[in-house]
Amino acid sequence: MKPFFVVIMVFAVLSLFSFSASFAAGRSVAGASDATGQSEGSLSEVASPASSKGSTLHGVDDERFRPSISVSKVKPEIVFQIVRESLLTYSFPGSNYFMLNLHTTEKFDPSSLNPASISVNLKYFRNGKLTGQELLKGKFVKANSDNPPTTPSTILRWKSDQTQWATQCTNSTDCYCQIDVSVYDTLLSEEGAKLDGDRDGAPGGNYYHRFFRGMSTP
Repeated sequence: MKPFFVVIMVFAVLSLFSFSASFAAGRSVAGASDATGQSEGSLSEVASPASSKGSTLHGVDDERFRPSISVSKVKPEIVFQIVRESLLTYSFPGSNYFMLNLHTTEKFDPSSLNPASISVNLKYFRNGKLTGQELLKGKFVKANSDNPPTTPSTILRWKSDQTQWATQCTNSTDCYCQIDVSVYDTLLSEEGAKLDGDRDGAPGGNYYHRFFRGMSTP
């Protein structure tokens, strides 16, 4: 019986020694964690910042948690402008006049038209020298009519009174006419916007255009 008792005692002593070593190692690890203020799990998270949810660590941002920012689109204002112009000369017996056609970006309001809305100044040159000029008279008209416009349109027509210049501007190779047209910003669109005559992108400003007629135009 004695050898068996000795074996039991040795086994008990070895087990007690193993338990004491494991307990001491556990206290050592816990002490290290308390000293740094972090657990093993937090150390792993710091080493892998991408694993954090909804936070920014070391400059890493999770796009899923960024606030959605919507930028409101500002609708550009539609400017009431004259975009194209043409001048026709009718110089045949009994019909010596000029016809001016102005194309607008929006329909104009015919009630905003009056004789003071436009001026048409003609200068006559012979051999390059100014020899005569006249402020032409006329009126706004409908298409193929002498009556004033009554409905909104994108084509603004102005017809001069009969004038000798319709033929004199083109009757010689050494003469020509310079015709300066001014439309004032009293002209309104159908919605009431003022004419952007100077084309600066904002309502207001007078419109100017220069035409030439003749066989020796500059």
